Amino acid sequence: MRLLALTSLLICALPFSSTADKPTVSRSAVKAVEGVVELGLLRIWPNDPVEIMGVTNGAYVEGYGAVFMTEVNLALGAGISPFHPQITADESKRLHDKKATRLPQLKTAMREILMSSAASLDSVPDDQQIALAVSMFFFRGETTEGLPAQIVMHGQKRALIDIKTGRADKSTIASVISEREY
Repeated sequence: MRLLALTSLLICALPFSSTADKPTVSRSAVKAVEGVVELGLLRIWPNDPVEIMGVTNGAYVEGYGAVFMTEVNLALGAGISPFHPQITADESKRLHDKKATRLPQLKTAMREILMSSAASLDSVPDDQQIALAVSMFFFRGETTEGLPAQIVMHGQKRALIDIKTGRADKSTIASVISEREY
């Protein structure tokens, strides 16, 4: 009798175990948002764009939400090469000033990207987070004083969508999106 009850319980649990192993958010949905992140960053300054270093990566973390990470160079310079082995003091100052000037626009674009991403990730539960981390690229020897090495922003998907669609006032964005600089 116990064996019959145990067998019945296992048979009932079998369908649930197969669905529990499947991710709720598809890789293709995450991949699509990776492209949205890159395009959003490249469109900030179309005549003098940022350089995306490598590829943008995203992942869905079960129970938390979707996380996207990328690295950007906010101000292009001559770079380091065998013919230009180090950044001069003037180049370093020019790059620093340009990057400092661009930070507010980068943060604004990151907020917009978060809201757009939340709206396109239908399968992420509404109570979970959408996060975006942007690391800054610096040349060796470049002045980094006062500039963050990384900016991380995240917010609850439902609240991000509410602002994007106008169901919540855009002035509430500071209370919806957590921002941290490292």
